[in-house]
Amino acid sequence: MSQPEYIYHTRVHFDEFDALGILHHSRYFHHLERAQQALFQHLLGVPDFNADRDEDIYVVVRGLEARFREPVRRPGEYAVFYRSPRVRAAGLALDFAFAGLDGKIVYCSGRRTVCKLSGQTHRPAEWSPKFRRALADWARGGAP
Repeated sequence: MSQPEYIYHTRVHFDEFDALGILHHSRYFHHLERAQQALFQHLLGVPDFNADRDEDIYVVVRGLEARFREPVRRPGEYAVFYRSPRVRAAGLALDFAFAGLDGKIVYCSGRRTVCKLSGQTHRPAEWSPKFRRALADWARGGAP
């Protein structure tokens, strides 16, 4: 069985480059945020990002490890690959790769961990049963 994977296509724009002509390191994280939003919307089966309606979207970043492997030197289409979900009661760790569309050239890789919070108490809270089922299906190799 292949490793579970979610692929998000993203566009890098010219204004994201630094004075050296490479994608500024902070910009990778913007693309990771957009990819996570799309992944969560897909898992929840919702058309938009609405934490009031879908409390599982209400998360904070607990940890972020990144290894910059190759510089991105051109604007254009790239992909964020999220893999290997590790689910805890209120946490989710995902391995990521920021790569070319075919995944062959990896520019940045690492792990992103989020903690789900309660919208009322702003304290860690368990994922909803619906979201846990979707995560479990994905972890078993089902489509996210």
